[in-house]
Amino acid sequence: MTGRMGRAVAVLAMAAALGGCVQNRAPSGPVPSGIVPVSMGSAHSGMIGAVVQPGGGALPGWAPELSDGTFRAALENALRQAGILSPGGIRTLEATVLQVDQPPSETSTTKVVLTVQYLLRDVSGRPLQERRVTSGYTATIAQAVQGVDRLRIAREGAIRQNIDVLLREFGSATAESAN
Repeated sequence: MTGRMGRAVAVLAMAAALGGCVQNRAPSGPVPSGIVPVSMGSAHSGMIGAVVQPGGGALPGWAPELSDGTFRAALENALRQAGILSPGGIRTLEATVLQVDQPPSETSTTKVVLTVQYLLRDVSGRPLQERRVTSGYTATIAQAVQGVDRLRIAREGAIRQNIDVLLREFGSATAESAN
């Protein structure tokens, strides 16, 4: 009986020690942090009045953020914080998710790669600027022990990185682009 109790205590102590090493951090979500607004005199200041997310390719069921409005909301939020999206904007930004992949990775990491086609249109619907952005993010066991949580963190990170590239294209900066 004492041997079992001792082993149980040792296992609990080891689990507590390992738990202290792993930071199961709350995700920062899909919006980049520390967005710096574009300057008021910038050609991109307040230029976009609407963000549209037309249907793209077939999205996997493990990536609900890309089809349930979370991606569009994150994009709108980031563009609003950057001073690019405003009710009086005269352009429309189409953001079409073309592909999302989860390439093979180590068992302690999870990677997601996201490709989005951005198309800026004028008032008449004429294309002005087109950009395809591919971004990836790898979540580690230090961020989440459970694979399902690492997958969510990796998806959110890929979205953040993708939006960050677009914001830099429009002349804004984020905390992610500083790293």
